[in-house]
Amino acid sequence: MYDICHPSFYYIEKLGCNDPIKISNTFYIYMQLCEDKRFWHVNYKYNAELDLLYLETKKNKNSNLEIYVPWLISFPITIDFIEKLQKVLETDRLIFVFKSADSTSVFYRASAGLIKPLSPEIRKQLKEKEDKKILLERNIKKNTSNLYELAKSINTENSNFESTDTIESENEKTNSETISVIEI
Repeated sequence: MYDICHPSFYYIEKLGCNDPIKISNTFYIYMQLCEDKRFWHVNYKYNAELDLLYLETKKNKNSNLEIYVPWLISFPITIDFIEKLQKVLETDRLIFVFKSADSTSVFYRASAGLIKPLSPEIRKQLKEKEDKKILLERNIKKNTSNLYELAKSINTENSNFESTDTIESENEKTNSETISVIEI
C-alpha cells in the first residue's frame, strides 16, 4: 500500500501518532506548505506528551523557524491548551492551520501573552461604567454654554456691584469733604 502513497505520508505515519485523521490532516497541511506556499525546510514532528503532529518550517531561506500546528475545526481548542503547547514546544508563537471538511485552511497566529476573555458580568459592569461616562460627558457638553452664560452673568453682576460700591465710596468722600468745609 505504501508504494501508492507519498513518501512523506509514510514518514508522518511512522512518527508515532495513531490517529489517521491527524496524520492525513498533517500531510495535507505539509503539502500545502511545500507546494502552495513554497516554504523552506518543512519538517514534520510529533510530540508524544501532547499527542500532537506539527510542522517546523521557514517562510524563506533566511527567515526564522516557525511552528505550524494542523488543527481540524471539528476539534475543540482552549486558551489553556494553546498556552500548554507554547510551554511544551518552548516557543512564544504558534501558527494554527485550521482545516475544514471542504479542505479550506485558515492560518491563525497565536503569540505569548494571550489574555482570557472577561466574564459576561465584568464586561456588563465595564459597559455600564463607560455608558455613565459618555452620559456625563454629553451632559457637560450640553450644559457648557449654559454654564458659560451663568458665569458671564455672575461676572457682570460682580462688576455692577463693584461699580456701585465705587460710586458710594466717592459719594462718601464728597460728603465728608462737604462736612469738613462746613465746619470751618
